[in-house]
Amino acid sequence: MNTFRWPDARGWIGIGSFVLTVMVLWMLAVFPDLRADEFFKTICTLIIGTGFINGVVSWAYGATKGGGELADQNAAIVRKQAEASPPISEELKP
Repeated sequence: MNTFRWPDARGWIGIGSFVLTVMVLWMLAVFPDLRADEFFKTICTLIIGTGFINGVVSWAYGATKGGGELADQNAAIVRKQAEASPPISEELKP
């Protein structure tokens, strides 16, 4: 079955970084005077090169994709072990 699925957070971040890059290249094609503008070049380098790509994308792709599910599984294991162990007050003291 072909059912449409919206992208997850990583998908949206990838789409956003691609659209931002295409937008900057489109602006350069439509407005060639921007190629000589040092302010525009600096802003593009800061936004796309350092801030956006290095910060947001590296965070998104460096994190574990199933981190939330893994945390829930670990919590369930700890909860099960805690329920199976005797209360501390009933433990024998050496």
